[in-house]
Amino acid sequence: MKNSNRKGGAAVVALLVMIIIVAVSCALMVVTGRKMIKPNESVSSPATADYDTTPTDEETTAEDDLAELIPEPKPSMLPGVSDKYETVNLKDITCEKAILLDSESNEILAGVKYNERIYPASLTKLMTLLVAVENIDDMNAKYKFTKKDIEPLQEENASCAGFVAGDEVTMEDLLYAAILPSGADGTIGLANAIAGNEKNFVKLMNDKVAELGLTDTNFANASGLHHKQHYTTAQDIAVITKACMENKTCRKVLCTKTWTTNPTKEFKDGIELDSIFHSRFDGYFIDTDQDGSDDAKILGGKTGFTDEAGYTLATVVEYKGKEYITVTTKSDTYFDSVEDSILIFENYLPGAVGTPDDRKEKEPDTDSSDESEEEVNEGTFITLKEKDNSSKSDDDDDSSSRPVPDEDVEA
Repeated sequence: MKNSNRKGGAAVVALLVMIIIVAVSCALMVVTGRKMIKPNESVSSPATADYDTTPTDEETTAEDDLAELIPEPKPSMLPGVSDKYETVNLKDITCEKAILLDSESNEILAGVKYNERIYPASLTKLMTLLVAVENIDDMNAKYKFTKKDIEPLQEENASCAGFVAGDEVTMEDLLYAAILPSGADGTIGLANAIAGNEKNFVKLMNDKVAELGLTDTNFANASGLHHKQHYTTAQDIAVITKACMENKTCRKVLCTKTWTTNPTKEFKDGIELDSIFHSRFDGYFIDTDQDGSDDAKILGGKTGFTDEAGYTLATVVEYKGKEYITVTTKSDTYFDSVEDSILIFENYLPGAVGTPDDRKEKEPDTDSSDESEEEVNEGTFITLKEKDNSSKSDDDDDSSSRPVPDEDVEA
């Protein structure tokens, strides 16, 4: 007797069961009006003809609030490169990195290694000034100095305007103190008054860096004292300088030659603050056509020095109705930093005829002796003389004389 095919029978039964299941499923879908959903197929929303889909007030408010939490992106302030760009290549120049910026067009006219990192020294105070001005509501508000403010600056041998513990100083005086004599006491006073402490103020500085779209700058303090994580580029400093000059208050401070503060404990007539920047440019002028006369007006700027940074300088001039900015870094001496800046202006401003080959040393104008002091300061050429090194530095014990910043201790 042969065995029956049990496996074949089971398969037939299974097939019949599946046919029945499919038939029943189809019948149910016909009755309920549903259709089968294919893999990855989305389900359409029901018809909306009978429904109001306008967002409710609550939904609208929630969306608006969410939009306010998302900051609007700020455009980068980084300059473009002019199609007439030239590489700075002058045999007499000492700076390692430099840039010449046309403020109006925001174009780089000339430069060398301007995107490479540098230590800014007291050029830092340009950002300190900008952030402070943008956050001061009352220029007459006062900050009272303490020993905790002053003593660390003395230990660092930082340049100071001359305030002492107990002095109550207005915000306006602190601005001029930070810039003209490059006073670290001015910067710490501003930082504490505005943000509670320097750390919080530095955060505001780095927030401003991001707002300006600068990609290679980080500040670690408000004064420019050396720190490995305190760096920038010549290009970024040029952008910060441009932003300062576009602010009415910052511009006034940077272009001021002297300022007398309100009375202090040690100086009843106030402290007379002299601009290091303007004193260094005194006797210089910019001769772009090499005819022996002044062709550009030096408006203002900021100096800087630390051992690590060398001599740094940001300079703003007006030339043929437009403003131009140079930033030079790591010049050999502070005389060289000034002359480096002038060399760049005289060789690379639009229409300048000076070149490394045809530059000629100017002789002093012997007919200028009868000119007024104001005319001399406007740019009459004066033979460069050595500065008097007998001035006391800001940490000298004799506090009866007006403080004079040490030329080599600026940050």
